[in-house]
Amino acid sequence: MSGSEEATSIPDGEAANEPAGGRRRLVETRCGLAEIARKEADLAARRVVEAKRLYDEELAALSRAKAGIDLAETHAAKDAAHRDFRAAVAAARNRRQVEALVTGWLNEINRINGQGRIAQAQIRREREAVETLLAQLTRLSDLAEASAAMASSATKACNAARAALDGTYADGAPVVDEAHAEPTSADSPPAERPRATDWLVVDIQAPKPQMITRLMRREGRTLSILVDRLAGNEPAARSGWQLLLSNFVDSVAAAAIDEGFLEFPKGTPFWDQFSSAEIREVARGLTALGFRYDGFGAFADGRVPTRRDLAIAVGAAGLLQVRIRHWPTADEAALLFRGVTASADVFLAVKAPALTLGELVKMLGRRAEPLADLWNDWARVRPLLFSTSV
Repeated sequence: MSGSEEATSIPDGEAANEPAGGRRRLVETRCGLAEIARKEADLAARRVVEAKRLYDEELAALSRAKAGIDLAETHAAKDAAHRDFRAAVAAARNRRQVEALVTGWLNEINRINGQGRIAQAQIRREREAVETLLAQLTRLSDLAEASAAMASSATKACNAARAALDGTYADGAPVVDEAHAEPTSADSPPAERPRATDWLVVDIQAPKPQMITRLMRREGRTLSILVDRLAGNEPAARSGWQLLLSNFVDSVAAAAIDEGFLEFPKGTPFWDQFSSAEIREVARGLTALGFRYDGFGAFADGRVPTRRDLAIAVGAAGLLQVRIRHWPTADEAALLFRGVTASADVFLAVKAPALTLGELVKMLGRRAEPLADLWNDWARVRPLLFSTSV
């Protein structure tokens, strides 16, 4: 640009006033950067919205895949096969017929289990996709927050430069008004905006355990923290919340026991013959036969399974009895649940990963009814359970 052009584009008074000219150039620079930062923040926010949409769709697909598995129907089919088998064995006339009936029964159990394995494989695929999208959503959310913070800082710098110019800013220059700027989903500073929980899930593998994981593991300090945050210092409210949360944990643990979500210590010859998934199926078979874990390391009501009962549970799990090298003695059978604990955290992560009321009520069944006061305030409780703060 020539000297004559420069003289015609800038008023004489401003050209003669070098500090004012410097301030004008500062405004142009800062407000230009603010506009670029604002556009980038808007784009980052739109990316979060799209990632959230994809995550929700995949989460819905996972829910549909889980809904396709009717455990009650599977158990009923196995029970029916077992009843038919026992009736046929009772009517059998020779050993050959019995052996044929055993083969037929095991084939039917394998068919039922095969259908379940196909459904479980689909669930695993959907869950892996959900986990991948969740990681992407977390990364994009962090990026959106950083972009919004940068845009906010740039806007403040722009407005500060304009104020310093003291009204000498030329007409037609870019104007950025933070008070009227188009908001993005990440405008508020993290300290002022509660973390969204509509897309979070229970993550028992997280390096820093969530409150819900620690609560299900019966950590007393976690229970105290939650009571502090929900009830404050009011004695009656504290007592009520402590009872509600304790009953919630007990209900989840009882449901986990019913479904065979148990953690078995190593060193028991009988259980060491199976994988974790096989142990769960055998334990569920024992429960169906009336040999239930009491939650304290023994069989409920003192009912101990015989070898025949164990054999039936192994067969109901779709496993061949001939592969069992160690059958416990009567004394050993009484100790099969020693050291066993209910995996309430794993059960919750599998059955109700988003901690929604629908998931929890379906999971707990009638056990959900006494927890009505908890459900009434669930919108306040749920975000706290996803927190990792101590």
